Amino acid sequence: MRPPLALLALAALGAAAGGAEREAAEEARAGRFSTPEQQRCRWELRSAAGASELRLSCRAAGGGAARSCAYRGEPRRCPAFGARSRHYWRQILSRLRRRRHPCAPGAPLSARLCGPDRAPPEAQLRLLPDPGPATLAPGPEPSEDPAQTYCAERWHSLCSFFVGFWEG
Repeated sequence: MRPPLALLALAALGAAAGGAEREAAEEARAGRFSTPEQQRCRWELRSAAGASELRLSCRAAGGGAARSCAYRGEPRRCPAFGARSRHYWRQILSRLRRRRHPCAPGAPLSARLCGPDRAPPEAQLRLLPDPGPATLAPGPEPSEDPAQTYCAERWHSLCSFFVGFWEG
């Protein structure tokens, strides 16, 4: 069954008009990942007044106490951040996934988009002093939206339409 052309046009218009709603939705995000050492980590992104804070809570695969930490920086100072913020956060999370111990002191986090030669030092995320016990409470699993994961931000509505059509 082929979708009518009017539905495709409507989906394209929705993709062009939904920018402000998507920006508001991006301000507070959360998810999960595993490290090479098999630690299961939860992350939460918070933004306020130009600064962004990435909070982590990691637990060893066998159980044990959770360790939490937070990274803070001003990614908006990076010229590429405004147009490609989603790409920036994917690169940051990719770097965290590769670390054996994400909450251990180390070099600041920076995305390739905003590396040391492309942005001021304030754009890098730096580990904050230890906040104490884990503060992230277990919650519902974040929904896995394939359109959000694999499609560029400006095509999200159109991709959502096709993914919904494909899944029935």
